[in-house]
Amino acid sequence: MKSILFSGAMALSLLAGHTASAQQVKASEPESVLAYFEDLGAPAKLVEDNVGDPSVEVQYYGTSMVVFFYGCRNNTNCNSLQFFAAYTKESEISLEGLNEWNAEQRYGRAYVAEDGRKMLEYDIYTGQDGVSMTDFDEIFDIWTEVVESFEDSLS
Repeated sequence: MKSILFSGAMALSLLAGHTASAQQVKASEPESVLAYFEDLGAPAKLVEDNVGDPSVEVQYYGTSMVVFFYGCRNNTNCNSLQFFAAYTKESEISLEGLNEWNAEQRYGRAYVAEDGRKMLEYDIYTGQDGVSMTDFDEIFDIWTEVVESFEDSLS
């Protein structure tokens, strides 16, 4: 299972809306995802996940998140990304509250893992041509809104 702890959506939302210098963000080019966050001034590191696919770990003022790469062939040529955040099992939300939150969302999904941690995910497809920086800024802004909404639902 791919996982990382996430906290501090407000700091992350400060990053949204900033256009980095690269032209396209492509899941097939993990360096373009890394460059996006580096251009934002967010320390980021390109690593391999537990199945050998690339992933980008991002740190920003106490905020931790990871971007996983999917649709990969032999751990390269990926075609989609997943923004991911995990919350401690102490973060409380009822099953009814979780279902209500999911039902109200257009983007993002949340669930409780077997170990009790709350997981938040948001998938995007970039294909081989990628996503423009303007569109990726919007995608990242949507992600930060999803995170803030979910954190508001936790007690």
